Amino acid sequence: MILIKLGGSVITDKSKEYTFKPRVVKRLLDEIKEGTKNERFVIVHGGGSFGHPGAHRYGFNTKAPGQLAQGTAEVQYQMRILNNLVLDMMIKADLWGVSIPGGLISIFDEGKLKEIKTDILNELLNLGTIPVAFGDVAIDKTWSVTICSGDDLMLGMAHLAKKAIFVTDVDGIYKEGKVCELFTEDMLPLNSDDIPSSHDRIDVTGGMKDKTNKMLDIASHCPSFIVNGTVEGRLKKLLQEDTTVCTEVRA
Repeated sequence: MILIKLGGSVITDKSKEYTFKPRVVKRLLDEIKEGTKNERFVIVHGGGSFGHPGAHRYGFNTKAPGQLAQGTAEVQYQMRILNNLVLDMMIKADLWGVSIPGGLISIFDEGKLKEIKTDILNELLNLGTIPVAFGDVAIDKTWSVTICSGDDLMLGMAHLAKKAIFVTDVDGIYKEGKVCELFTEDMLPLNSDDIPSSHDRIDVTGGMKDKTNKMLDIASHCPSFIVNGTVEGRLKKLLQEDTTVCTEVRA
């Protein structure tokens, strides 16, 4: 099974609240369809301009989130709108996506992922459907609620995968101004010059630094890659194991 995360920075415009990018998503789904022939795969997507603004407004990435009932309802509502937009594009592409809200399959404590319930994945894959999990508000044993990010879901599912691909709006992980073909733990930490300016926008899930750390954890289970989904053809090439611009993260 291949894990493919469509980042919120790719499928939405993070500079404008609640702005979906249908043309980009259609192209990426076409690349996935062409690049995964005879492969089972799971799609995960982030929140982008649908999830992050509300989560930030209600402090859902902190120890003391506010207005729990209202905030949970509003953020979950917006994330389900985004998820349905993705599912609509999938159905039009003859990809039979089935929704899996991240908050319903995850367990958190003090903002840290403890478990992802993955039993449903194989059952849905065996039906011929494509599980589509997404970032969500999740119950937290200590903080009441927290954010289950798409990256958390990728980490929680990684032990089932043969490959994990993060589709973002950057060419890969940067060090000293250059994209790394291979990134390993001894290349940490990332400094401010290594973070592309596009990642300065609101991101309640930790941005590129947190993503890199999770990818290193994922790489202990399966090969992990980050690729620029705004450039046509790169995702398809990576899925087909052709040479393309990307970063492989290796444990």
